[in-house]
Amino acid sequence: MEASRYKQTQFVLLLLIFITSLNDSICTTVRVGKYSVEKNKRVIQTISPVESELAKSLIVCVRRFHGRDDACLADYNPETQTCNIFTSGCCPGNDEIQTGFSLFRRDLEGLISQPAHDCSFYKNAGQPTGVYTIYPEHGPNGISVYCDMDEDEGGWIVIQRRFNGSVDFYRNWEEYKSGFGNVNGEHWLGNENIYQMTRGSSYVLRIDLQAFDGNTAYVKYFNFTIADETDDYRLTLGEYCGTVGEDGTHGMMYNNNAQFKTKDKDDTARGSIPPCSEKLHSGWWFQKYCSSVNLNGEWTTENRDDSINWQYWESYLKNGLERTSMKIRRK
Repeated sequence: MEASRYKQTQFVLLLLIFITSLNDSICTTVRVGKYSVEKNKRVIQTISPVESELAKSLIVCVRRFHGRDDACLADYNPETQTCNIFTSGCCPGNDEIQTGFSLFRRDLEGLISQPAHDCSFYKNAGQPTGVYTIYPEHGPNGISVYCDMDEDEGGWIVIQRRFNGSVDFYRNWEEYKSGFGNVNGEHWLGNENIYQMTRGSSYVLRIDLQAFDGNTAYVKYFNFTIADETDDYRLTLGEYCGTVGEDGTHGMMYNNNAQFKTKDKDDTARGSIPPCSEKLHSGWWFQKYCSSVNLNGEWTTENRDDSINWQYWESYLKNGLERTSMKIRRK
């Protein structure tokens, strides 16, 4: 037992010596566990950290970063021994170059686990995009999922996919709860599955869009969870970044804190206007005035209110989109 502890202590000391002895001209990025450390970079100063503490070394700061599942970036100043940890400012490019700092980012390396809790297990095993079985930490059974290994460093669990209109998304509560379609094709993974995967962990949501003219865009929300069924799978989204524009009124942030609605469970009717799920032929996180985003609407090339759309993406307004996919990955 004592010998094992001595070896562990030796390893930590050697790792510390290795990192602190690196010369910037030789190496600018070091991988430590499931994080990458980039020399001479820090988070932009206008973004406030959630923690700013003294840390005697880079390793101490890495450990603090490691201890927060909601953290996305951290920086360390060895001169002042200050460790700053951030849960916002996660978008690529939100860091600035400044000599003497070390910037930490999440890295898929180190998320290998057995059984496979998510798609990163298969990503790190060198597997290609395809269907795999994962075993969420809070789920009782394995789930068959489509893993995207190509987009944005890979390791994404696809929770929604549309591309040819072969699957009807105008479904009832139980169908949206359990999921429908084929995970190798068009599908909804199931609200209960999504809840079990995202509770207790910090997940990023990425949405990829493609119009019928071939134009593409994406959005990311650096926090994504849904509540359990007793709260109607209420949606929680965090910081936005992407290419479609998001102002908190239009886009998915309008749906933030909304409960899920389906054609047989929807209280959004008002006056002579039918419930949102009926009006937009969809199951979604609708608010009182429905939504400017409807990714589960009708797959159609026609200009219709109920088409798959992201209304304020460029000039598409209510024109239907050809392809959409929603995917999640740990921060």
